[in-house]
Amino acid sequence: MKAAVLTIFTIVFVLSSETNAKTAKKRNVVVTNNPDCTDIANQLIAKGGNAREVFIAVSLCEGMVHPQDAGLGGGFQAVYYRKTKKGRRKALYINAREKSPSNATFADYQIKDGNSIGIPSVLKGYETLYNIDKEKNKLKWSEIIAPVIKLCEKGFQMSNTARSMFNYFNPFRHYDQQIQIDMQTNVLKNPLFCKLLRQISADGPSSSMYKKNGKLHKLVLKDLRETSSFLTSKDIRNYKVKVKKPATGKFGKYTVYTTRVPGSGYAVLFALKMMDRVKSLMKKDATEAEKIVYLLKILKYTYAFQPHVRELKNATIHKIINKGGRILGSGIVKNGMEIRPTIPSKFGDVKLARMVSPESFGTTNVVVKVGHSAVSATSTINWTFGSGVLSKTMGFFYNNQMNDFVNPNWRRKGKPIRNAPGPNRIPSSSISATVMVDTDGLPVFQIGAAGGSKILSAIVNTLYNYFVLNKSLEASLQACRFSPKFDYAKNHVLYGYECIDDENVANQLREKGIDFQKVVESGYSAATALSQIRSKSEGVYDKRRGGKALLS
Repeated sequence: MKAAVLTIFTIVFVLSSETNAKTAKKRNVVVTNNPDCTDIANQLIAKGGNAREVFIAVSLCEGMVHPQDAGLGGGFQAVYYRKTKKGRRKALYINAREKSPSNATFADYQIKDGNSIGIPSVLKGYETLYNIDKEKNKLKWSEIIAPVIKLCEKGFQMSNTARSMFNYFNPFRHYDQQIQIDMQTNVLKNPLFCKLLRQISADGPSSSMYKKNGKLHKLVLKDLRETSSFLTSKDIRNYKVKVKKPATGKFGKYTVYTTRVPGSGYAVLFALKMMDRVKSLMKKDATEAEKIVYLLKILKYTYAFQPHVRELKNATIHKIINKGGRILGSGIVKNGMEIRPTIPSKFGDVKLARMVSPESFGTTNVVVKVGHSAVSATSTINWTFGSGVLSKTMGFFYNNQMNDFVNPNWRRKGKPIRNAPGPNRIPSSSISATVMVDTDGLPVFQIGAAGGSKILSAIVNTLYNYFVLNKSLEASLQACRFSPKFDYAKNHVLYGYECIDDENVANQLREKGIDFQKVVESGYSAATALSQIRSKSEGVYDKRRGGKALLS
């Protein structure tokens, strides 16, 4: 097993304020990767909690029960959408992702251990979301945190993933010196984290982590001084969450809101534009092999485009998505089973030099819908247990997000690329939390995925199966997945597949010259989704990871 294992989790949570008996729509839909977190969401729903409040509790819970994947030592990006009573649509992109130190010297040293830690920004992000439309809040801050504290103090059953990761890393990192890990009963207790939760509850939404004399601020500095981190008190105190308009596009009759740079939502919009064209042109009698090849082409173009989104002007990005997506979508069907083995460089009328995308790692997606409002938030600590640095004062793992910067010597048109390490910068990622809204302005489809560089493949595979092949959401999400892998030195594309319904189809693709190889899925490229588009509400967790769904 590689030390740098992808570390992620995905949650989907949905609440609807109205029940549509005619179409069997459920009022409440909750999907998480852990039964305990789903139960906490249910408790807060019963108390009248809104989407943002339930999101905060579920996010805290997931970071606690899956500490190898996410938590308070990391950050997140979110898309917030609300249709007002007057029918207006409010959509915001919230960037609460970790930032590098203000001291540029950190880039002169190896990005590892303490020097890989970005400013922990989760609590600052919670504050931002809690205060957006604050007048609509239903619960006190302490009420949101209370069920998470109760679970923490009781202890909880480890998931298979958490158990296996502790089993692998603990012998040489000795996490059990601070965290109570009972392999016999499979129960985990984290007293330091429980104490931290009580302090978070007492602080209120304005966390003491970002205040000069704040209790949590002092504890963070104490932790970081024992590492090679360049982060300072001023860096943490000056951290600001950025709120902007989200990346927006059209897919059929739906409006799509997703993450913008430094996330990869534009790549999802590009994939959807190609899908829209493929769906309209694909013959009803298309063979299974043809359907797979169309998907492989969409994936290839999506992955080739993704590393460019941070480097291009908005006008060029939208030209590639809207015009290039239509042109390529038509070509995908027109050329049938033909698929070039090379990495694409032309996107409609726009030609781009090939750019290597850095390996991004773990993400967590939480989707919340209450009535006419929706929150889709993706958070991360990056690799398994992040930087590997466990807070000796608070019991959470610090991120290693600085690894998502590219080599500082990389150039584009002779100039340093924007994702190179530098002071006060946020690295790029594959984060692509997405919300679709119908013509009435109601959020009806949400999806997010975990898996670092496989995030896009998990999302694109599911969207293709659901919208193009018309499969149920359950079948779309659980289906065998395909993912491209680029060899830039050889200008070659390999396609991996987890499994396939008919191995004869795989042989057909190989006979066509497609480099098609079976891979082992570790469970980290897990998608979670919900839909209220068809005759009934669907909320689906990924069986690759496990979880629990509640529809009531």
